[in-house]
Amino acid sequence: MAKTLIIYYSKYGTTKKYAEWIASELNGDICAISDFKKDTQGKSTQGKYTLDNYDVIVIGSALYAGRIQGMDIINKNYEILRGKKIVLFTCGLADYSKSENINEIAGRIAAVIPENIRQDIKIFYLRGGVNYKEMGFIHKKMMDMMRMLEERKLKKEGDNASEETREFLATYGQTLDFMDKSSIIGILEYCRG
Repeated sequence: MAKTLIIYYSKYGTTKKYAEWIASELNGDICAISDFKKDTQGKSTQGKYTLDNYDVIVIGSALYAGRIQGMDIINKNYEILRGKKIVLFTCGLADYSKSENINEIAGRIAAVIPENIRQDIKIFYLRGGVNYKEMGFIHKKMMDMMRMLEERKLKKEGDNASEETREFLATYGQTLDFMDKSSIIGILEYCRG
């Protein structure tokens, strides 16, 4: 069985929960990106999580207002990651059953990970959740800006406004949880394959 490391960035816990589920199913090691430090030889300063000791690297990245967090771990360590099975999963509020949402996030990934690296990565999109009460000041302000943009869009488009715009405005300020453990099945199958 391949030795697996799951590395994640999670501000409010949903990406971490997916990472924990994946680690449990794959019997893999797990650590937060913030705990992973690379020394000059590409090894962890703690000595515990050295990338070259793993065959499969799964990286979970949270999305906040369309921004992908923690991608430096891929770009800065690519020479060590090359030749390994690399998985990236993103976790956000968007409904990934809609191709326009996948295309939007794929564009965001393309903006932060060069094509020559991206072609070696299998990417998955998972739905997370949000708890407005737990959000920090900056994230609340970003969500407020998104709300204002969506309100303008609704006013301009009227009956032609997207279902997603309507759903965002109808649920703004609420606690939402779209997490689904079964959505990691594709990741598990790819890692085991």
